[in-house]
Amino acid sequence: MVVTTAPPRVLTMEEYERDWKPKGWGLIIIGPTSSWRQDWGEWEAIRDIVQNALDEAETYHYGYDSEGFWIADKGKGVAVVDFLLGPPKLKPDYARGKFGEGMKIAALALLRKGYSVHVETVGRELWIIFLEQRVDGKAETLAALWRSNGARVGTRFHIIGYDGPAFERYFAVNLPRRLILAESASPLSEPIRRYNQLIRAEEMAASAVGGMIYARDIYLKEIESPFSYNLWGFELAPDRHGPKNEADMGVDMGRLWCGISNINLLEELLPMVLDPPRVDTHETRKISMDLWNMGQEPVSGKRYFDMVAEHQAAWQAAWRNIIGDNAVIRTTDRWDGMVKHIGYVSVGLQWGVRDALSTAITSDKELVRRSQEALRQVKVVPDIDLTKRAFTHLKLARAIASRFSDVAGVHGAIIPPASDRARTAGLYDMGTQEIMLHLETLEHAERTIDAMVHELGHHVALERTDDPLQAEDLQPAHSEAMTYVASVVFGLAANKAYDEYLQEAVW
Repeated sequence: MVVTTAPPRVLTMEEYERDWKPKGWGLIIIGPTSSWRQDWGEWEAIRDIVQNALDEAETYHYGYDSEGFWIADKGKGVAVVDFLLGPPKLKPDYARGKFGEGMKIAALALLRKGYSVHVETVGRELWIIFLEQRVDGKAETLAALWRSNGARVGTRFHIIGYDGPAFERYFAVNLPRRLILAESASPLSEPIRRYNQLIRAEEMAASAVGGMIYARDIYLKEIESPFSYNLWGFELAPDRHGPKNEADMGVDMGRLWCGISNINLLEELLPMVLDPPRVDTHETRKISMDLWNMGQEPVSGKRYFDMVAEHQAAWQAAWRNIIGDNAVIRTTDRWDGMVKHIGYVSVGLQWGVRDALSTAITSDKELVRRSQEALRQVKVVPDIDLTKRAFTHLKLARAIASRFSDVAGVHGAIIPPASDRARTAGLYDMGTQEIMLHLETLEHAERTIDAMVHELGHHVALERTDDPLQAEDLQPAHSEAMTYVASVVFGLAANKAYDEYLQEAVW
C-alpha cells in the first residue's frame, strides 16, 4: 500500500498543535527518551514486532514495498493505550513475550536508526515519533500520533525506508518442515500444546558455527552442534539475549531428547555425550536429563525421565551400533575390573545424561548385580561325585591353598556363567573365605592352577587391605596379590612341592 505523508521523525509540540491536531490526530507520550536501550538495532526491533504478532495470531506475514518493509498479523489489534509505557504489563507464562514493552522499544530503536514507523491496527492508525521537549535544553521523548482509521483485522507495522534483511530464518515458524527432525512435548500446554523441536542445522545459512537455539520460535543464540533446537520450557532473561538460567535451557534440551525414539538421531547424539566425547559439541556438557529438574509432561503426566525407558529398544540399538554390544555404562571406575573380567567394557557418559540412559542401557552396576545374582546359584559337588581327573586336580588346588592362611576350603562346583560373555572358572566367597572351582576348570591342571592364582588373589588382597572393594576383580590390590600368589606357587612347584599331584595331572 502507499502510506500517507509521514510526519517528521522529531516533532515539536508547536508543530503538532499547528499541523497535526487540526487534522484529527491525537498525541500520546509513550515515555522513554531517544537514548534509551542503545543496544537495540534493526534485528531486535524486528524480532519483537514478530514476537508480538506470533503471540497474537501464531503466524505473521512480511514483505517489501516501495515505502519499505512491513510485518503484519491477523490478530485482534492493538489499543492505543497499549503503546503507553507504564509498569510492565506481564503476559501469561505461556506467551513468547513477557513484559509487554518490546513493541515500544522496537519503535524507538527504529526511529533512532533513521526510519519512520507507521502502524495500522484495528480501527486506528499511528505514527511513532520523537516529541521534542524543552527541559534545560532539548530532549526527544518517544510519542505517537494516532487517529481513528486503520485496518479491519490485525496489525501492520510499516518500517518506512528499511530495505534490509527480514531475518526470516531467525523465526522457526518459517523453517521448511523437512528440517524438523523430531518433536517432543514441552512443559507448556496453554493456550495450545507446544512441542520442543529438533532441527537439522546444516542447511541453515543463518548460523556460522552449526546450530541455533530458538526460544519459543525466535532466535536466541548460536551453538556448536549439527542440530538446532526450538525450545519452549525455560524462562528468558528480560532483555531476551539469553536464558534467565543457562542450566534451564540444557534441561529443556534433555526433555526433547527423552522423547526421541529415532535410532539414527540417537546414534548422532551418543558420540557427543560420551565421556570423553568423540564429537565435542554444545550438547556434550550442556544437556541435562535430570530426573527432578525435567519434571512431568503436563498432558500425559509422564515423567520425562521415564520416557527414555519407554524407548529402550531404540536406545539399545543406537548404543550397539555406535559403542558396541559388549559395552556398559560406567557409573564408577571401581567396577571396571569386574566388568572386564566378565567380558564387557565400561564406557563413560557425561553426568547430565548418565542416569537417564542407564534406564535403557545396561550399566556396570546392573551388570555386576546380575552377575552376582547368578553366582549365588552355585552348587557344590561332593568329592565322591567328581571324575577321577577332576578330583586329582582338586587335590592339587587344595595343596596350593594350604600354603595360604585362613582359606576355609576349596570345592568343586557347578557355577552359572557370570555373564552371557564369560564363563566362570572359579569363585571366591569373601564371607566364608571358600574357593569354588567349576567342574570344567577341574578337568585341566593348567586351568585349575590359573583359577587358583586368580581366586587366591582375592583372598590375599582382602587380608592385606581388609576392604572387599579393593579385593574385587582386577583392582590394583587384586592384581598385585595375584602376582604375589603366582610367584609363591611357581616357586613351590620348582621345589617339587606338588610333584605327587602333578604326576597324575592332565594339562
